[in-house]
Amino acid sequence: MTSKKVISRKNGLRGGRPKQDSEIRIILPDINLVILTPSQYGSLLEKYGHKLIRKALLILDNWLKGGGHKYAGKNNYAHFRSDGWLINEAARCLGVNL
Repeated sequence: MTSKKVISRKNGLRGGRPKQDSEIRIILPDINLVILTPSQYGSLLEKYGHKLIRKALLILDNWLKGGGHKYAGKNNYAHFRSDGWLINEAARCLGVNL
């Protein structure tokens, strides 16, 4: 029988949802709680650009530290919807129109 950790790791390699302790998640300076796979991060960079994603990651990390308990330790890719609060807030902070 396959352990849950092995299954989770395989899902992460396929772009699935890595958990907090997974080796698949990206590591970024100043970002501690946001969990994304390298392929998810790459697609966000391609879609929004480095400056907007960096700001969105900082906003999300601070939000998770301050009270996003429900989402702590889970993959956060779904927060980066183009019509979602996170991208809109990052664009507003940077003065960018989407």
